[in-house]
Amino acid sequence: MANNKEKRPGEEEERKIPVFTVLRNGAILKNIFVVSKSPLASPTSSEPSILNEESIQETEEILTFGRHPDCNIVLNHPSISRFHLQINSKPSSQKLFVTDLSSVHGTWISGKKIEPGLRVELNEGDTIKVGGSTRYYRLLWVPMSRAYDMETPFISPSDMTMIEEKGEENLVFEEENEVKMSQVRE
Repeated sequence: MANNKEKRPGEEEERKIPVFTVLRNGAILKNIFVVSKSPLASPTSSEPSILNEESIQETEEILTFGRHPDCNIVLNHPSISRFHLQINSKPSSQKLFVTDLSSVHGTWISGKKIEPGLRVELNEGDTIKVGGSTRYYRLLWVPMSRAYDMETPFISPSDMTMIEEKGEENLVFEEENEVKMSQVRE
C-alpha cells in the first residue's frame, strides 16, 4: 500500500504553494513564501471581474531577487547583484523556474552553476545559492493549511532529520565535555 493518501471521489487535492527554506551552516533561518499576489486577485483593471479556475491556472508569477529595493525579495549580501535572479512560478501546476539575470557572482542550483539567461526548472528539494552568500534556499511545496500556521511552522522531513542529527551532535559534544570536566575534577 502506498504512503500517499487516496483521494476520495469529489475531494480536491489541497493547493500547495512554493516556499524557500533559508539555511545557513545547517540551521534553518526562515521560510520565504514565493507568492507575489493572491491567486484570486483581480487583473490589472480596476473593475472587478469573475475569475474561473482556468484563468487562475494560467497566471504565472514573476519574482526578482537582488540587492535593489525594487526586487520582490531583497538580499543584502555584497556579492549579490542589484537584480540577481528571477523566479517564474506557476503554483497551479507546481512548476518553478530560475533565471540568472547576468549576475556578476552567479547562481547555483543544487551545487551546479547555471548559465545567465537560461531558464532552469526547480524540483522540490533543490537548493539555490546566490553569489558568494553562505545561505541556501531549499524549495518545498507546502500545503496551504500548513503554510501560514505560526504555532507549528512547516519543516520538511529532510530538514527535520538535519535538526535531529544536529541535536545528536550537540548531545555527544555535551557528554564529551561532561566526561572531560569530571576528569579535571578528579
